[in-house]
Amino acid sequence: MTSCEDQLEEAHRLTAWLQQELERQRALNSEMRRAVADLARAFQESLARAHDAAESGDMQRVRRITLENRDAWQQYLQQIIVAAQTRKEESEQR
Repeated sequence: MTSCEDQLEEAHRLTAWLQQELERQRALNSEMRRAVADLARAFQESLARAHDAAESGDMQRVRRITLENRDAWQQYLQQIIVAAQTRKEESEQR
């Protein structure tokens, strides 16, 4: 093979790898959009429950819902941190 043919073959390999990486990133982005939508729904539901409890004067229930919501957000944030670290490590290995 000539140098030109080697370069062309390398360009084809790189193009194929970039296309695969693009598809992987699209899948991850889609997954993140779904997760964020689920998070938003959960937050809205929690907020509506807390509002209903406050409207009825049940402050104990408001506190309980607020604490549950705080704990859920901490878990979500921990999952995001773990996922981000995992993806970063995967990217560094490539």
